[in-house]
Amino acid sequence: MKRFMAIIMILLMATSTPVFGAIVTNADPWAEASMEYAYNQGIITEENLLDAKREITRLEFCKIVVLLYEKSAGEKLVPQNESPFTDCNAPAVIAAYEAGIISGTEPTKFEPNASLTREQLAILLNRILYVWGITLTSGTEKYAFSDISNLMEPSIDVIHKVKAAGILVGEDDGKFYPMRALTFQEAVIGLVKMCRYAEDKKNTDDNAKAGEEADTPEELHQTPVEPPLAEAPSPSEEGEKSANAYETVYIKDKAISLGETSGQLKALWGDPDRVDTTVYGLKRYVYLGDYENYFFVTLREDKIIEIFVPTRLFTYLGTKGGGTSADIKQLNYISLVEHSGIVDTDTTHASIPLDYKGIISGILLQEKEFAYGNYVKSGLTAAERENIEAELLDIIQAKRKEEGLPLLTVVPKLSAGALSHSKDMVENDFLSYTGSDGSNPFTRIMAQQITFTSASEVIAKQRGDVTNVYQQWIRTPAQLESLLDPSVDLMGIGAAQKGKELYVTVDFCGGVKED
Repeated sequence: MKRFMAIIMILLMATSTPVFGAIVTNADPWAEASMEYAYNQGIITEENLLDAKREITRLEFCKIVVLLYEKSAGEKLVPQNESPFTDCNAPAVIAAYEAGIISGTEPTKFEPNASLTREQLAILLNRILYVWGITLTSGTEKYAFSDISNLMEPSIDVIHKVKAAGILVGEDDGKFYPMRALTFQEAVIGLVKMCRYAEDKKNTDDNAKAGEEADTPEELHQTPVEPPLAEAPSPSEEGEKSANAYETVYIKDKAISLGETSGQLKALWGDPDRVDTTVYGLKRYVYLGDYENYFFVTLREDKIIEIFVPTRLFTYLGTKGGGTSADIKQLNYISLVEHSGIVDTDTTHASIPLDYKGIISGILLQEKEFAYGNYVKSGLTAAERENIEAELLDIIQAKRKEEGLPLLTVVPKLSAGALSHSKDMVENDFLSYTGSDGSNPFTRIMAQQITFTSASEVIAKQRGDVTNVYQQWIRTPAQLESLLDPSVDLMGIGAAQKGKELYVTVDFCGGVKED
């Protein structure tokens, strides 16, 4: 699938930091997630967020598409010739035309200021996928919608294709409304759905290819070539026989492997600093390492099934923290959902988180059955909730230590206020920096009788464990910048759960005077 691996490696770019680390938009609730995603990718602006419901022009959409292409392909689209259009000489339009992504409304006209229609969006999304090496197929219905029969046959065919792919669907009345002008939020949702489809298509094709290779008769195979193993030190002399390289993470030349017992772990690493209980109801051994060598492992029936390192100080299959997605060895694909590099085998699943700049920022190595299972339980005990808060605190401290920043001091009053906001979000089913009572982070902190010179708040809503919260934090520029703010020295953290989703609030303060 030509260029596909480059295309899905979308590197999140730094953007301006909104107040409280929040992303503010006037988008409808059903569009907020897609608008936030596009903003974090750096392909739409804060101004677009605040004006999400206005119509988008053909030129504006073209610029977004070019940014998406450039960030994913890692190369600039530079015009090679003069504009083919008499009414537009924008470099983005010329470059996109030359790349085969866009065309004019007529041979010599682009109509840059005209509103983008649903028919045009379908055509453009289909072309982008084609450039990425993905060919959509038509659905089985002759006319998928009741209002497209009068369109030209190529347009009807494309609309069938994007509908069959689930990228663009019609309204409840069975109509597509091909000539209807699109808003910013509608166009962005189409792009995000297209990216999700591309990722799913890549994963499906890879699995099918692997199956075909497995079914090939042995006598037709040439001499097999083994994949390169990790460029990592040999396991220590105290260890048992060398583990499968895909099961082993190294932290400063010391190995940890899936399948090891707690006794084997402690023989090399000593006793853990804490033994936590988790959202899985399993034991977790936490090693603080003065926050320089922080990691934890999760055990089931006294065997390690999960290893997590939230810093750059690790080696896995020769992959080291601090590089980019291009440096990940044995990479299968980049997950756009997790913004992580994925390395899968029949028995292991490695997720290598990338921060918003695309830098390798840790590793989560799990037994595959555990990674793809549904083991998160609903209903945290008080001890489990406190363990989650402690682990999130650890992660923040480890990230700050990694950047040479001073560690933070936890203030119980700040934690109480943070927990109150997390519970408010759970009980009233929302995710926002504005409380159900109209409060904001500043007023909530001041309500704890704390006077400050600087303050910020970071929130999260993630299904699963603290590892999922970590991935959200580092791929969101404003949130990571708040965690690493050098002007703060105090913090409070509070976590709550609804179903299997964690709601987390972290409050930061600097220059504090307690009233």
